Order: sequence, then structure tokens, then C-alpha cells
Amino acid sequence: MRKPLLAFTFLLALSAAADEAKIENLTAVANNGEVSVHFALTGAFRGETEQALQSGVPTSFTYIVEIYRDRPNWFDEGVGRSRIEVIATFNSLTREYLLNYRRDRKLVRSETFSELEALQRRMTSIDEPALFDIGQRRPYKLRVRVKADLRRGWMLWVIPVQISTRWREVRVASPEAKP
Repeated sequence: MRKPLLAFTFLLALSAAADEAKIENLTAVANNGEVSVHFALTGAFRGETEQALQSGVPTSFTYIVEIYRDRPNWFDEGVGRSRIEVIATFNSLTREYLLNYRRDRKLVRSETFSELEALQRRMTSIDEPALFDIGQRRPYKLRVRVKADLRRGWMLWVIPVQISTRWREVRVASPEAKP
């Protein structure tokens, strides 16, 4: 009787840790057949994430961004998917942070920061112009959703578990629809 209760309690603790971090301010705008996506991750730098970064452990957030055609009462049609990784490491000799930004496993840019706050802003604020090519599709039928994979955890010290945020989604807007 205690083992299921222990497992359930552990799962609640993992979900509470993931509930602290959220995707906010998600916008998706279509312009000339391309969709730009902007969003922010809040509540990700608490406790052990910041401690791990300060001790020199590479710290990463992986954002999964999907665009799909919303079809009510039927399966949604996937249009595209992108994986954005931001990986930070601390160099204790130079007292600087190195940030590598990857899109679909390809290095886009590397930057160095001397302040932790600037690094945190850069890791949690994503601005991707022309992330998806939608061609002649009508933007008002498309939706974008995002989630962030924060770190790995262990359930019962044996089973690996990915700690993630909840999916956040928004309808793709046209530039002329903006106020």
C-alpha cells in the first residue's frame, strides 16, 4: 500500500516543480508565407537550476515549437516542428557564462555574458523571426504550440523522467489583424 502512495507523492512533487515554470506571452504572426514566434519562459531559474549553473554544470532548456492546422472534430494536421536549445555553461576562471543557441540541432549563435541576469533573460526570451514556412496556407486556420523541457529527474531513483512545462498554444495572427 505504501509503494503506490510513495510513487503518487513523487509524481505530484515533479508536477509541482514543472508547474512553477510557464510559457507566457506567446505570439505567432504570419507575414509573406512565414510565421514568426515569440514567447518567454518564467519561473525556470529557481533552486537547483541556478545552483547547478553556478557550479559549472551545463544547464539547458529545450523548447519544442509546433505549428499545425486546427481541424475541429478531426485530427489536427501537423505543418512543422522546430526544436530550440539554449545551453549555458559557467567558466569559473574567466567568471563568464557561455550561451549556445541551437535550432534543430544546428548552432545558430554563441554569446558570452558576465552577468547572470542577462544570461537568464537571453535563455528564457525566445524571438524567432520566420521560424516556419507556411506557403499559401491561410494563417487563421493555423495554431502554434510551445512547451519547454527543463531538466531530467528520477522517479523512485530508477526511472528517468523529463520535467517539462505544459503546452501553451495560440492562433496564428495576420499582420493586418493587429490593432
